[in-house]
Formats: sequence, C-alpha cells, structure tokens
Amino acid sequence: MSTLASGSWVPPPRLAPVTRLAKLSLANRTVVLLVCLILVGLGLAAMRSLKQELIPAIDTPAATVIAIEPGASPEVVERAVSKPLETAVKAVAGVSRVTSRSASGISTIRVEWDFGTDSEKVISDVRSAVESARSTLPADVSPRVVAGRFDDVPITVVAVASPEDKATLSRKLKDVVVAKLKTIPGVRDVAVAGEETRQVLVTLRPADVDRLGVEPSTLPQVFAANGIAVPAGSIPQGGSTLDVQVGHTLAGVEDIAAIQVQATDGPVALRDVADVAEAPVDTTTISRSNGKPSLTISVVKTAAGNTVSVSQAVRAELPGLIARVGGGATMSTVFDQAPYIEDSVHDLSVEGLLGLVFAVLVILLFLRSVRSTLITALSIPLSLLIAFIGLWIGGYTLNILTLGALTVAIGRVVDDSIVVIENIKRHQGLGEFGPASIVRAVREVAGAVTSSTLTTVAVFLPIGLVSGQTGQLFRPFAVTVTVSLLASLFVALTVVPVLASWFMRRRGVRGEALPEAGAENGSEAAGTAYAAYAGMPSASPVTGLQRSYLPVLRWALGHRLVTIGLAFVVFAGTLALAPRIKTDFLGSAGATTLRVTQELPAGTALGQTDVAAAQLEGVLGRDPAVASFTTTVGGDPSRALFGSVSGPNQASISVTLDSGADGAVVSDRLRTAFAGLTGVGTVEIVSTQQNSDVAIVVESPDAQALQ
Repeated sequence: MSTLASGSWVPPPRLAPVTRLAKLSLANRTVVLLVCLILVGLGLAAMRSLKQELIPAIDTPAATVIAIEPGASPEVVERAVSKPLETAVKAVAGVSRVTSRSASGISTIRVEWDFGTDSEKVISDVRSAVESARSTLPADVSPRVVAGRFDDVPITVVAVASPEDKATLSRKLKDVVVAKLKTIPGVRDVAVAGEETRQVLVTLRPADVDRLGVEPSTLPQVFAANGIAVPAGSIPQGGSTLDVQVGHTLAGVEDIAAIQVQATDGPVALRDVADVAEAPVDTTTISRSNGKPSLTISVVKTAAGNTVSVSQAVRAELPGLIARVGGGATMSTVFDQAPYIEDSVHDLSVEGLLGLVFAVLVILLFLRSVRSTLITALSIPLSLLIAFIGLWIGGYTLNILTLGALTVAIGRVVDDSIVVIENIKRHQGLGEFGPASIVRAVREVAGAVTSSTLTTVAVFLPIGLVSGQTGQLFRPFAVTVTVSLLASLFVALTVVPVLASWFMRRRGVRGEALPEAGAENGSEAAGTAYAAYAGMPSASPVTGLQRSYLPVLRWALGHRLVTIGLAFVVFAGTLALAPRIKTDFLGSAGATTLRVTQELPAGTALGQTDVAAAQLEGVLGRDPAVASFTTTVGGDPSRALFGSVSGPNQASISVTLDSGADGAVVSDRLRTAFAGLTGVGTVEIVSTQQNSDVAIVVESPDAQALQ
C-alpha cells in the first residue's frame, strides 16, 4: 500500500474501459460541452419533428375483398358472390386463412397471411385472383380489394346536415369542401358518404308497344349504342383544325326520351312507347346527424402525415368551408383522432414533468447539496433528448407507448448519475478533490452502474425482438427505454464527472485552491491527510438515514430465516393478487366517444329499424353529456372495411361526449335509459377506445344445423 508518509509509490491499477471514458472526458472538457450542446440541439429538433399518433403504425397481414350486390338476400350473396370469391383467394400462395360474411346486398371476405410474408406480393396475387373470378360473379357485381392498416382509418369524420336535398348538398360538398381539403398537406383522400344515388326509370306501355310494333328485346342494344361520343378524325379549316365526333352524350331525361327505336313503320321516339322519369335508387342506408338527414365527410391522411397536424389543419378549414356551402348547412364531428392523441400527449407530458420535479426534490433531500442536485438533474433531460434522437432516427412516432416509455425512464435514468455524484461527493468529504479524485470515485462505482443499466436493458430490449403484431406495437416502447438507459449511462460516465470538476471544487478560507489528490496517492492515508488539511474528521459521520436503517439491517441479519420467510410471503401474495388485475388492450383512458349498436330481429324492414333508432336518438338528445351523435341505419358498405357488416335490421350511432365527461358513467346512464324502451331490439354501448369484445364463430356447411 502506498502512503504519503513513507513516500513510496505503487503504479495505479489498470483502468477499466468505462473508467477510461471518464478520464478522457475530464481531459477534454470543452469537447464534452460541445457534444452536449449538439445533442441538446438535435434532441429539441427531433422532438419537434416527431409525428404524433395514437399508437404505433401496425401493418396487418390481411386484406378485405368487398363485393356489393344490391337487393340480394344473404343466401343469394353467399351462393353467388362469397363462395366463388372464397374459392379464388384460397388458391393464392401464402394465404393462411379466409373468412367471409354475407349480409343483405354485401359480401366481405377477409384474407389473412403469416407475418413475414411478402405482403405486397400476396395483395397483388389476391387482386389477380379476384379479377379472374369476376366472370363467375353476377354482371352487376364489381369486387374490390382493400389492404388496410391503421393509417387507412379516417383521422376525422364530420357529418353535415342541411335543409337542402342530398343531391344538392353532395354536389356542393364535393365542389367546395372536398376540393379544398385535398390540397392540405398530409391529406391522402377525402370521401363523401351517404349521398343519394338517382336513376332513370324506363317503363314500357304495353298498349303502345303492340300498336307501334316495337320489339322490347332490342332496347338494350339501342341504349348501348346511344349516349356515346366516338372520335371521328379532324377537318382542317383555314389555319385551324376542327375535331370531329360521331354521336353525343346523354345530358338528361329528355335526351333519353328522344332516343329513336325501331318500330314497324319506322323509327319512333322512346317516349312514344315508354314513360321515362328520374327517381332515386332504393336506399339501403339512412344517415342522420343529431336527428337530421346528413352526409359524412371522411379524411384519410398519408402514411407520412402527422395525425395531429393534419387534423388541426382540417378543423381550421372546415368552418369557413361549411359557411361557403350555405343553404343552412351545419357540421358536427363524428370522430376525430387528434383530440384524444393531444390529451394523451399532454397528460403523459405533465406526468413526466411532475416525475422530473419530484425526482429532483428527492435527490436534493438525500444529497443535501444544491450543486450536486443540479448536476444530477441535468442527466434526466439530456438522456430523454438523446432518446428523442433515437426515435427520430428509427422513424418512430410520439404515441402513448413511447411517451409511457419516457415516463418510465424518468425515474431510472437518474440512478446512474446519483450513484456517481454521491461517490464523488463522498470522496470530497474525505478531503479528496480534483480530476484524479473524480476518476477514482468513478472507478469504484463504474462496474456497478454499468451492470445495473445493462441488466435493465436486458429486460426491455427483448420486447423489441418479438415478431408479429405484438412486436410492431411494443418495439417503439422497448427502443425508447433502451436508448434512454444507455444514454443515462453515457451521461453518468462522461458529463457528470466533467460538471463535478467544474462546480464541485473546494476552496480554502481565503479562496486558495486546496491541493489535489493524485492518482498515485489515492490511499486511506491520503484521505486522512486531506481531511487533516481541511480540518475534517477522517471518517464520515453517521447520517440520519443510516441511524434509521442500520437497526433494521442488524435485525434482518440477526433473524435471517424470518427475513427470508417474510420475503417469501410477500412474493406469494404478489402472485396471488396478479390474476385479480384487470387486463385490456388500451383501456378507456377517459375516451369521450361511444358507439351504440342496435339490432332488431332478422327480416325487419329498414323503415321499422329507422323508427326504433329514432327512439335511441331521443334518449341521446336529452342527455346533458352528449355533444353530438350520428346515426347510420341499415347496411353501410364503408363499414365493411372494419369488419362490420350490417343489414336493414341494424343501426349504429356514433356518440361524441362533452369534454371532461366520464364515458363509463355516461354509458351506465344510457344503458338504464335504453332498458326502459320497447321495440328497440338488442342495444349495446361500447367505448371506441376499448377492444374487449369476445367473438365466437360457429361454422357448419349445413345452414339448418348451424341455426
């Protein structure tokens, strides 16, 4: 052992790599400061650049084939549409499962494949298979393949009601609202749903047909030959060229009525043998907003778009656009992802800041040094900013999982710095100051903080290696925690020693710097000499924390079996309580959007379902917590994208609650009110943020046995 008294010298022990990192940082303090400033700048830029989403983007290895056959019963849809399409897509290589649902007028077929399969190739093959099967389907059926992911869900759905007829309102919305919203950066598509479709009805008068000798079987060919403008070349005239076309397009009912058909004595006008009139197509869906007929506008963002910024831009434009539509049009929000994301980001940010404040207060309480506390506290934001850089480089978003990971990391990233700064402070309490003393203090705890951090990383990192949908969902969480912890280790071994060398330097009574302990005299005798120089005791005094803890430690060491028994009881009790914890996907999390589904007995007409849905609307309109609601009665083909197939006996109501309303309380109140109604069928209320449904599928090739 080397001592100052004897003057002997023993070569210092070989420094570990992590200790060399601290020594290198102390030797290049300005470089460390510049690196920290660069990291802070990059971290702030990355934090502002991160997209804000609800949950991480999930690629679902599945596609949906949608085919609509208006007026067909579920049995006809299954036989003529679903089965041929099922047979076609089952033959596609890579497809692992095919399920179909047939309802009145609509067939949806879900095609699934394993994770890791080339999704683009499978989707292309599915589209080819569907195209090849079109020859086996009814002539009026045009199936389409939709390969959806979470980014394909509309970020905003708005209902627009107006005293004007739906055809006029639809035209105005497309010309004014849709055209403008599509120009907003980040918007991929804007669609209008619920618009009224009109048709031209040609009703033959048998008496006139027989009198004029018109053959009805020739009418399809007549209609196919008319209303088509065919290019027929060009004619030079003077210094210009005129385009020539044969035929003309049909502009309205009068043009159709004037079509010439062959009769016995020559061509006659179609109006001479038939009544030609325009009428709306028989509706299969009724849409209302707050009890008034309405149309819905759905906005879908691009994959690279920021949900919050795009939604904010859409919300900023809509009031002015609806005012331009005129006609007394009113708007209500059916669904908007942005407010929920903003609330989640705000709440988690507030919790994170509170955690930061309390962490600093606890550090100050135990270290009892403002300088040591500030040095330690700086490691928290610096580590988190490095984590933001990692998220930005990895292409991840700021969502409830990554924010949750940052909140969890706040309490852990400070641990390494606390250990390092506390040991530096302990050495200073023994009279040791200067870079050599700091290196010695870091060397004593470097192994402990490194092993502790890497052990924690080893717990979270494997989560990011999980495959499938679970891996896609939780990989950002694992990456965030891992980067934060590794950043905290880096900060503790580089930045903290540098800050300690600057702000924890002891000076004598008259301001002269005390001599520094060199690496070669780092023994207990050296500590004693420095303590004597500073007028301090050679041993650290017993603190209040030690006085309260040491008796407990002595009792535990003196009663080892009892201590182990108590630990086992706590462990067993924890295992026993674990099954009692409720589990859910995301939980309600204060969601202010509800969905009410209504189903009446099979065979119920659309009009009767509409009357029953109006009873539910009356209850919703009287509830003080309901801000708005949008009703869809009957089959809505757009809902097939989300695995929902409905018929004329079903209705769905999207309910938006007032800000701050408790969704669970409102749901219970509405259930009680709905229970008092008669003739409304089966009514269910679920939160749109919950996914706790249980689906039981019963299969059988025999429909009667299945029933």
